[in-house]
Amino acid sequence: MRKSRTAVCFAAFLLVSIVPAAFGHVRISPRESSAGATQKYTMTVPTERQSPTIRIEATFPTSVMGVSFGAMPGWKIEEKKDGDGKIVGAVWSGGSIPFAESVDFTFEAKNPAAAGRLEWKVIQIYQDGTRSEWTGPENSRTPGPVTTVK
Repeated sequence: MRKSRTAVCFAAFLLVSIVPAAFGHVRISPRESSAGATQKYTMTVPTERQSPTIRIEATFPTSVMGVSFGAMPGWKIEEKKDGDGKIVGAVWSGGSIPFAESVDFTFEAKNPAAAGRLEWKVIQIYQDGTRSEWTGPENSRTPGPVTTVK
């Protein structure tokens, strides 16, 4: 009996310590899209910390052109533009994503004409001031979302 209780406790510990690292990152779907298409993307932002998420800063890959953003009740959207007026990202603020919940943010963007990988950069900011920077390579501890364009 003691061995099974110890095994259950150990399994629970592993689940609690591994799952947030594996599933706590920002995702953008679809993971695959067509070259030259205007695609509706969904950015899923989970809060894996005890402090709520209050701000999301996304930078689009340079070969993508932002087109429009879906309205999110309680959230303000600020478009980020370059010197030529091209939308290169966005900042969502004013809302809150509680611990263990996620929110889907939508936007449309025009994919590049050529096939390749779109590497998105997203910074998640929490109410306590901490940040999660989802800007690293795919197999890193802080992977940025990736979309394959075919």
